[in-house]
Amino acid sequence: MPPPFVHLWHADLAAEHPAWGPTEVTLSETERDRQARFRTDALRQTYGRAHGFLRAVLGPYAGQQPAELVLAAPVLRGKPALPAPAAVQFNLSYRAGRALLAVSNEWAVGADVEALHPMTDALALVQELFSGPEQAALRATAPGGPWEALFYTIWTRKEAYAKALSMGLSLPFAEFSVLEMGADGTPWLAAPAGAQLLGFAAGPGHRGALAVLGAPAGVVPRHFHFPDDLGAV
Repeated sequence: MPPPFVHLWHADLAAEHPAWGPTEVTLSETERDRQARFRTDALRQTYGRAHGFLRAVLGPYAGQQPAELVLAAPVLRGKPALPAPAAVQFNLSYRAGRALLAVSNEWAVGADVEALHPMTDALALVQELFSGPEQAALRATAPGGPWEALFYTIWTRKEAYAKALSMGLSLPFAEFSVLEMGADGTPWLAAPAGAQLLGFAAGPGHRGALAVLGAPAGVVPRHFHFPDDLGAV
């Protein structure tokens, strides 16, 4: 058995390369039906490339051809999974232009990627879904770029943690914190008990985060890029 690992795969969904055609034809009938329901070509392309990327990367871990993968959603929670006795856990996050896929053979993982742009509903999200310390840190941050950078740092970490738990927005977001305020008023990044959270730049104009649950302290993910690193693991 291989030693425990956490792998984080990056994909530039906007880049044109020959790998997209072969990966998109591996989508299941259910995925193709869902793809067809998107209203624009851009949305259909994003969905097809993201899920083709998922299958192309996940197939070797599962020891299956990408088109043969069965990705099932658990009955009680909506995080897709490979049927037992699959040897890996995974989580996919994508936005227009960018995708992240976290894979581990030992621990539950969650990933989130967000495009860095002003959000019209950011303040409403902060008031509803951010903890007291998180709100205090944002109030003490200069408006504009610094505020938005901190907002996305917090938001991606909260999203990744909720996804690792397979709960998404059903988790009471305001009741846990990924940032605390020190006695001197200086904010510092934190994580709920039992979780490790890592934030990073996820390509130009994007912020990413990874959550790992139940791992010993100091786990460092290994980063890969699609399609250049296919076959590297």
